Amino acid sequence: MARWPHSILPALGMTLAIAASRERERAARMATERARVRADLLARAGELFETGDDPLERLDTLTTLPVPGLADLCVVDLVGEDGALRAAAAASRMPGVDEALRALRREHPIHLDAPHPVAQVARSGEPLLLPVMSRQRLASWATASEHLRLVKQLEYRSAMVVPLTARGRLIGTMAMIGLRGRRPYDEDDLAVARDLARRAGLAIDHARLGAELGDAESELRTVLGALDEAVIVNDDANRVVYANQAAARLLGFATVDELRETPAHAYVERFDIRDEHGSPVPVERFPGRQAIAGREPEPLLCQLVDRRTGERRWRVTRATPVPGPDGRPRLAVNVIEDVTEQRRRELGQSFLAHASKLLTASLDSAETLEKVAWAAVPELADWCAVDLPDEHGALRRVATADRSPERTRVAALVVRERTGDRELTVGPPEVMRTGRSELYPEVTDELLRAASRDVAQLEQLRSVGARSVLVVPMVGASGVIGTITMGTIESGRRLTDDDLALAEELGRRAGIALEHARVHGERSAIAATLQAALLPPRLPLVPDLTIAARFRAAGGGDTVGGDFYDLFPLPDDPAAWMVVMGDVTGKGPAAAAITALARYTMRTVAFYEHDPRRVLERLNAVLLHDDDRRRLCTAVCAVVRPGGDRTTVTVASAGHPPPLLAHEDGGVEPVGEPGTLLGAFDAGDWRDTTIELSGREMLVLYTDGVTDTPGLDSRFGPERLAAVCAAAAGRDPDQLASALDDALQDFQHGAQRDDVAVLVLQPATGAAETALHAGSAERSEAPASSLPLA
Repeated sequence: MARWPHSILPALGMTLAIAASRERERAARMATERARVRADLLARAGELFETGDDPLERLDTLTTLPVPGLADLCVVDLVGEDGALRAAAAASRMPGVDEALRALRREHPIHLDAPHPVAQVARSGEPLLLPVMSRQRLASWATASEHLRLVKQLEYRSAMVVPLTARGRLIGTMAMIGLRGRRPYDEDDLAVARDLARRAGLAIDHARLGAELGDAESELRTVLGALDEAVIVNDDANRVVYANQAAARLLGFATVDELRETPAHAYVERFDIRDEHGSPVPVERFPGRQAIAGREPEPLLCQLVDRRTGERRWRVTRATPVPGPDGRPRLAVNVIEDVTEQRRRELGQSFLAHASKLLTASLDSAETLEKVAWAAVPELADWCAVDLPDEHGALRRVATADRSPERTRVAALVVRERTGDRELTVGPPEVMRTGRSELYPEVTDELLRAASRDVAQLEQLRSVGARSVLVVPMVGASGVIGTITMGTIESGRRLTDDDLALAEELGRRAGIALEHARVHGERSAIAATLQAALLPPRLPLVPDLTIAARFRAAGGGDTVGGDFYDLFPLPDDPAAWMVVMGDVTGKGPAAAAITALARYTMRTVAFYEHDPRRVLERLNAVLLHDDDRRRLCTAVCAVVRPGGDRTTVTVASAGHPPPLLAHEDGGVEPVGEPGTLLGAFDAGDWRDTTIELSGREMLVLYTDGVTDTPGLDSRFGPERLAAVCAAAAGRDPDQLASALDDALQDFQHGAQRDDVAVLVLQPATGAAETALHAGSAERSEAPASSLPLA
């Protein structure tokens, strides 16, 4: 049985965590889309029912509302005088189906005693949800063979049927059917269907009242009294001249009379009223006040926090002016709708989407912790704190966010797990131990005593004046890794179970984001350490030779590159030095393993082989030894014998760009042939080429990351490389390396795609060159992965 290498397990864990996070995000997007479809459906229903026409005369329009957002087929059946149900209207996303179904209903009506779901709902007056409908049940419900053929042809899958009522009397049913390909209906869908039917029933009721009531005032009071929405009528002195029972309930009064007897400013002052952006709403902005002033006010969405209970509600207020005999507004009719649940869902989805975007914006652990704290302020709470265990396991406060920065400085608390001889039984230490969230809708003095480690801290907590607090665990793949505490103060709002659910989800997402940032930091550190281990920590001092090197790994330091170089004396010939450069296919740990194998194989072979061609042959045999894995590598091997003004160099390449010989007069030419790629074939063609470096000539070894550096519409290429070498004629290796660095940085467009390695050799012809060589060596003391190409 194959076993996972230990090095893969952290990456596998991170991948699973990311996959789980993406699945949750996908579920959140689906929930948001469903909410949007439902909101659009109910909004269009509102527009239809606000026309004032009799909805029974507009049934065709009514059946088109849920198609195709909520249903593939919608049918409204009305109860006839004979007690049978006949399709009065139908709509389908497929042409011709609605006409066929209406024709079938005319010929074969559904009787109230039939087993058909429509008859069941008509008899019981209760909605019916059919998530899955079997073929046997469909066959038992068919009213005729033609009906059964149509059902089979359309492939009915799921359905829900809701009653249409007016003033307690059943007038018909509305059926919504999902065909093949649509997900099964659930209770949330049924709730939307019931709301649509309720609005239709109310609209039908209101329309029929107009025909039945002759007295206009009685009609108005009856209609308004039947509404679920609150209705308040104010005069130009802001006195309440009419209110329905829904308005009394909405404003916290037992009866309408109690509401009417209370001055308007008294119940307005009971609430902290803010708009959807959190700004206070002065009374002049109230739609009723604007209507009395002769304006046409827009609907106003407000959040109201009851100063007595801390409960927060969301309401939409619409106002219409009623002119007096002189034409000026005399009354304002205010319709107030409570949209708390809908708004809570929208805000929750928006909050989590914003938090996810915020938490994934950085891979720095400290920055991620700050973002965790600020993700909750001010949308969810007035202040937030993040606590993590230190190296000894004791909790420490690592990040805070507060609507009042001054309060954060005054009331900054050090978290402790114990006070005197007892453990703290509430707050972050307890949540860290148990992994269970805590919610305290009301902060009592008893709670503050339980959370305090001493009298000084108790007084400090009292001075903060917190209204409500919750603590949730921050959960990563390994379990609870910290806690998030948040609370309300100046907003006066009481935190609820819904807030706790959002905070717990934030804790899960924050835990994943923090672990991701930690893993990234650890990977970066490991990659930098490993890369440094694969390169010489500094260039050796070679007599009579000036050397400059540059290296930069692709991936910003968090990925181990496959490029390498080395320079070392031959064991039994101290006057000769071997120079190697290579490029391993791939990145990461696998590439690092091959890099180490290639580099140290050539060092070992150099004990008994001084011929570059033979060194490459031996390395090829080693790479081919493991038949289970293909190890591909390019390399160039050179033996350098410095000798004063003349230095002999023997070079062999294996699938690698041949070194460039840069003459003192500006000429540039390759040395040798590329040769056969290592690790690909049992035998290859590798040849030695011997040259002499004299004067200020330079030998430039490089990897293909140099020539493959991406520009705006092309790559750097060998021609530009040769031009840089030619322009540096007569200079020293460090100057050439710097010139090449400048050229690559100016040319590069976008992210670096490949490792870049450069090694430049030149005979040392005097004291100046020797000093320059020493300076170059000093500059190369930094870890290899951080050596700039500049």
